Amino acid sequence: MKKAKPLVLIVDDNSVNIDLLVNTLKKDYRLGIAKNGTTALEYTDKHLPDLILLDIMMPGMNGYEVCTRLKAVTRTRDIPVIFITAMSEAGHKTRGFEVGALDYITKPFHAAEVKARVKTHLALKEAHDYDIYIASKIQKTLLLGSPPRDIPGIQISQLTIASQKVDGDFYDFFKHSNLCFDIVVGDVMGKGVPAALLGAAMKSHFLRVLNEQLRLSGKKELPEPAKIISSVHSGMIDQLEDLETFVTLCYARFDMSKYIFSFVDCGHMRTIHFHDDLNTCSLLRGVNMPLGFPEKEPFRQISVQFKPGDLFVFYSDGLTESKKVNGSLYGEKRLVDFIQANARVEPENLIKSIWNDVTAFSHSETFDDDVTCVLIKIDKEPLSTVFPDEGRLEIMSDLKELGRVRSFIREFCAKIDDSVLDDKRLNLIELAATEVMANIIKHAYNKRSGEPIQINARMSADEVVFEFFDWGQGFDPESVPEPVFDGSHDEGFGLHIITHFVDEVIYSHGDGGRNCACLKIKLTGGN
Repeated sequence: MKKAKPLVLIVDDNSVNIDLLVNTLKKDYRLGIAKNGTTALEYTDKHLPDLILLDIMMPGMNGYEVCTRLKAVTRTRDIPVIFITAMSEAGHKTRGFEVGALDYITKPFHAAEVKARVKTHLALKEAHDYDIYIASKIQKTLLLGSPPRDIPGIQISQLTIASQKVDGDFYDFFKHSNLCFDIVVGDVMGKGVPAALLGAAMKSHFLRVLNEQLRLSGKKELPEPAKIISSVHSGMIDQLEDLETFVTLCYARFDMSKYIFSFVDCGHMRTIHFHDDLNTCSLLRGVNMPLGFPEKEPFRQISVQFKPGDLFVFYSDGLTESKKVNGSLYGEKRLVDFIQANARVEPENLIKSIWNDVTAFSHSETFDDDVTCVLIKIDKEPLSTVFPDEGRLEIMSDLKELGRVRSFIREFCAKIDDSVLDDKRLNLIELAATEVMANIIKHAYNKRSGEPIQINARMSADEVVFEFFDWGQGFDPESVPEPVFDGSHDEGFGLHIITHFVDEVIYSHGDGGRNCACLKIKLTGGN
């Protein structure tokens, strides 16, 4: 697709000047016209020009005030402004630079000079925008960790919107086992590349400290969150003091075996805990100072109980301090009320709804501070009922893993009496599982190796259930044609085998892009 020409807004109350500038620039640029300051601001808010040529002396709002207002708004402050005016005194030029203009052209102007300066500043803006684009890509790698996708009983959704495309908000996840993981959510004071670099250093230091403490303990016990925070603070305090900055954060641990949430809060926004059984929210906050302040007392760790169906919301102050044009803030209370009213919405949809509510409130999608939000939803059904630890296998998308899958199925079914589940029927279940695996590798992951597959198994007096989870492309069994048995086709029998070798097959698509193929085998009255 051909790239559109840059859009230049000409702001001048003199029609002759406008005509001269239009004739000078119309060949190379798209042009907008405004004859007063109010119209210029309205046009800029609606169309976001790439550069503005701005007269100073205009009726009503002068050019200085227009430029000041543009630079005060996140959405428009990076638009280059060139004053073009008959006021040539040094004091006028100085004031123009003070309010944020990048250049100053005096009238009567030469067409070649205008074209050259416009071209130069647009080239500089394009180069700056490209640098920021690349930096934002790097930021996503350095600052924003990927949530664990294979921990049963939880759903995680996250959102980060940067105020300057590169920011100091960061979060990461540290998985310890299938039943335990940590999360850290932080906010470096400041914005832009310096804050992002410090956030990346902070996140990296957490990982080093955690690995070091696990090594010292021989991986026999997990270091407590308070101990991790203390070590990170000791290692970073000198750098933070030298830079005269600080970091607010919350470091938390979810113990899914005991349903305990342990956290160390260091001056961060209060974590929202929605209690599903009570339909209420509580706000969790510690008493520790942000990292970067002298540590006068040991970091205090707090633990609370949670239950199936509960929801935890972590966020930065950029969310609650989003504001309207009149200066009123979105606020913590509005966020808590919104969470309480919508907590049972699936996390992926809920986080979109939060964003929509914030932008509807502020009438903008750009903010003065970074916006970060992470949701962690505890599944409604108790973990011990849904995913017994002994009935779970994690493998990668590789046909060489089929032997492990068959062994897993046989070992899990070994406790069932032969009169209920004989060897012939067990072979059919293994064949069905093999076909499910082949479908996941071939279709969901498009034959890519190394992608995660999770198999959960559970048993009751009436049935055995095997659930195959993947995070690839969803599968619609209705789209698969009926197999042809006349010998003309060598493929297309997998779905038929799966359907006829077990008692029931259920395909579903859940949150976070997780797909499930569920095989049910009846132990009473089955095949």
